[in-house]
Amino acid sequence: MKIKYFTCLIVLTLFYSCGKTPTPEPNETFDHFVGDFETGDLTGWHFLVFDTLINTKIVTNPVRKGNYALKNTLRPDDYIFNGYRTELAIYNCAKYKTEVFYAFSFMIDANYSNQGYNLICQWQDLPNYNQGENWQPTPLLHGSPPPLALVYVNGVLELRMNDNPNAGENTFLVGNAQPINKGQWYDAIFHIYWSDDNSAYMEAWLNGNNITPYNGADNKYYKRNLFSRAGNYFKFGQYRGKEKTTNTNIIYFDEVKIGSSYNEVAP
Repeated sequence: MKIKYFTCLIVLTLFYSCGKTPTPEPNETFDHFVGDFETGDLTGWHFLVFDTLINTKIVTNPVRKGNYALKNTLRPDDYIFNGYRTELAIYNCAKYKTEVFYAFSFMIDANYSNQGYNLICQWQDLPNYNQGENWQPTPLLHGSPPPLALVYVNGVLELRMNDNPNAGENTFLVGNAQPINKGQWYDAIFHIYWSDDNSAYMEAWLNGNNITPYNGADNKYYKRNLFSRAGNYFKFGQYRGKEKTTNTNIIYFDEVKIGSSYNEVAP
């Protein structure tokens, strides 16, 4: 009996110590990225689009820098993956307790029709399967807004957050809405520390000016920005969810970068 008891004890000890599902560790490495489209193609991107030949085209005019930029087109019937969208995604760039800089340049086409909201970039959460720490690079289709998004609506740019994955459509504005002129390039830069508690922070610049509120010491906005330790992934383009547009809208993008410093990602 004693032998059986100690044998079971050893087995259980090995099971719980060595067989435990791995938990993401802080300060893991993330993928640095340069998406300036200067290769003239879209190699290396993950696509969330209806038709890559129409929704995502490389163009030589207009460009923010260099010779090429991306023409992102969303038509009224471009419905895919549970929403009206045409997006490009980057994974392995928003991990638990990592500090990351993101940047991209964009231009709203002069003929863009202002019809409701349009997410031009977002950091979307990844799923936590039954709270079991089994992570897969698959979007969590729970229907709630992403933890952080940049939204173009009614001629202004809004930086919006959501700190509750069960909050439905409840988001809140961070800082003041920024008026946007059509036909003009804008540079957006973000400095984010990712965490599932309020040690997390984010600060953002538009054309070199802070758009996150001053907190008395700096412009870092402290708020939980991970729903779980699976982390987030980054995507940009156009996303309208269930809200259909009756017009074809175009936004140009250039200088999409991810790195460890402001200078690394600035155009």
